[in-house]
Amino acid sequence: MRNRTIGINVRVSENEKKKLQRNAKKSNLNLSAYLRKSGLQQKIYEVPNEKIYKIYAGITDLKYQFPHLNNEEIKEKIAKIQNDFLDIYNHKKDGDDNGNNENMGN
Repeated sequence: MRNRTIGINVRVSENEKKKLQRNAKKSNLNLSAYLRKSGLQQKIYEVPNEKIYKIYAGITDLKYQFPHLNNEEIKEKIAKIQNDFLDIYNHKKDGDDNGNNENMGN
């Protein structure tokens, strides 16, 4: 049984709605859950994107392969991780796909 039975209507501009939806999506929440958490001052965590997860997987892979690699192989893997990270960092620094360079919700 659903225990949320009372609705709240809030008027926003089209741009505000898009921003709220974008922030909810970044947090892997639907808009209602995002607004509830935000209004109740609960922590909202941004879900890492696929590129960041691939960097994490590369670091984890390197950790387990480390004893079996020579110095050149280790340097190559670290350089790849650095380049992948810088690609993401420079993209975020320049702005996201919508030209925004803002933190979530701020």
